[in-house]
Amino acid sequence: MSTTQQGPFVLVSGANRGIGLSLVSTFIKQNPSAIIFAGARDPIKATELNEIAKKHPNNVHVIKLVADDAESNKAAVEEVKKVTDRLDIVVANAGISSGAEPIHTDDISLYKSTFDVNTLGPLHLYQATHPLLIATRTNNSSKDLPAPKFFITSSGLGSLGAFFSAFILTPYGVSKAAVNYIALAIHHQTEDVGAIVVPYHPGLVATDMTKAAADAFADVPNMPTPISPEQNAQEYVDLIDRSTRAEHGGKFWGQGSAEPYPW
Repeated sequence: MSTTQQGPFVLVSGANRGIGLSLVSTFIKQNPSAIIFAGARDPIKATELNEIAKKHPNNVHVIKLVADDAESNKAAVEEVKKVTDRLDIVVANAGISSGAEPIHTDDISLYKSTFDVNTLGPLHLYQATHPLLIATRTNNSSKDLPAPKFFITSSGLGSLGAFFSAFILTPYGVSKAAVNYIALAIHHQTEDVGAIVVPYHPGLVATDMTKAAADAFADVPNMPTPISPEQNAQEYVDLIDRSTRAEHGGKFWGQGSAEPYPW
């Protein structure tokens, strides 16, 4: 079981590819003592993630985690509990995108499936990890544990205040706007343990999930240039490491921005 000197103990969902895979790699490079639980929908097929785990057998544990399945989230936490009795950082990163169909022809079922993964997925993960991430601080009489951090990979497309009308992915944007509300609610409900809760916009990252959308809107004015998952992960992990409740908690942060994004 963990001690206060070990860690940080980190759980990342959607770690089998793209941003999540780069997060695991960057976390272990910047925090050699970190213990990382890397969640993947199908661990057997997570070839690159398993290679990282082989290189760092004492630090990286690949676990099955299906974002939109409450029981899978609970089972994943049971795997975590075999190694540690606490988590310090949880990154709800698993997500899916959607197409850019006009709303009048959108398939309503796509809203439901996108919402299940992008909005309820982080909620399932928060509820499942709450005993190790939040309750451990509530019950810790010595107060010597680091502040718990819960980050959600969100999107600038979920911002109403900075609505990008030239690039509309409605099911995706709706799901991210909703998960931002969840993040803000968690922030206000965890003041007693000083939790740092942040929805993070990673920017347009060159992953399999975003390639089709980026190609389709390549000629859109002011369309950002895609960055690599490695570049994104570096900034993402830097923010997680230095984040404080006073400066970053309960705000919507984004790649390349020195100021919070508008909700």
